[in-house]
Amino acid sequence: MIKRPPAVELACWLLWFLVAAGLLVCVLVVVQRDQLGSVWSPMQVGDSTVQPVEFVPVILVLYGVTAVLALTLIALFRAGHNWARHSLAAIVLGIFVVAVGTVRTNPPTLVDGMAIAAAVISAVTLVFVWHPQSRTFVREMGVPPELRPGAAPVAGEAPATPDTPDGAAGSEAADGTGAATVGPEAPSDS
Repeated sequence: MIKRPPAVELACWLLWFLVAAGLLVCVLVVVQRDQLGSVWSPMQVGDSTVQPVEFVPVILVLYGVTAVLALTLIALFRAGHNWARHSLAAIVLGIFVVAVGTVRTNPPTLVDGMAIAAAVISAVTLVFVWHPQSRTFVREMGVPPELRPGAAPVAGEAPATPDTPDGAAGSEAADGTGAATVGPEAPSDS
């Protein structure tokens, strides 16, 4: 079991909460589609043939793809992949921008409140995703377990040294070239 720092655990919980809240927003959009349609669709002017935009399928597909991607990246972030941490930060930043943009469209009060809450939770999530504890966690997870600080050497193997990472003893060639030989072979004089 991997011991994760509190910042990583809290970031993951906030990310899961954002995914769940996104599902709630999708349900809310489906329920209030008529009220949102009057705000988000272009106004009919005269005898225009412009059809109102059907935004519900777009929002549902966008949520589905983003949720699956975020859940996959959360698992990778918990395993110590730094690129997953940065990808999650980009998704959360996108949620923040969309939430602020939604507030500017004067949606119904309930959607407005949820967008403001999403913006606040996204900002807090970014703090924990980019927290120094999170950075240290992914940096340490990128190092093999036997080379981590405080790791005990594996039984039967010599401890690794800085100049010979695999623990092998090297010797410099006698001809002065600086080439190292590993093992019982000696440099040839020919």
